[in-house]
Amino acid sequence: MSEVLPRTVVKINGFSLHRPRLVPVFAAIVLVSMLSLLFVWSRIHAINLEYDISSLERQIRVGQQQIKQLKLEAAYLSRDSRIEGLARKELGLRPPAAGQIIRID
Repeated sequence: MSEVLPRTVVKINGFSLHRPRLVPVFAAIVLVSMLSLLFVWSRIHAINLEYDISSLERQIRVGQQQIKQLKLEAAYLSRDSRIEGLARKELGLRPPAAGQIIRID
């Protein structure tokens, strides 16, 4: 049979210290470490999400600015006076003569 070793008790001036069991202490250290790592990971993840959100907001602003510019360009290009000038100069079109218009009732 195996012999059981007696627990060591240290006494200093009437105050006794017992050797703590290592398993609960180790378990507590591991638990605190895991909770700390979880907290740090969640903060890093939150910061990365904030960067992603700010990047997407910037892209949205750029897209909205491009939409405004394209609307202005479309309004400029679709002006009647500009289209009429291009039709006369580049295509050689002219207003219809009196006999070319036929009304259908």
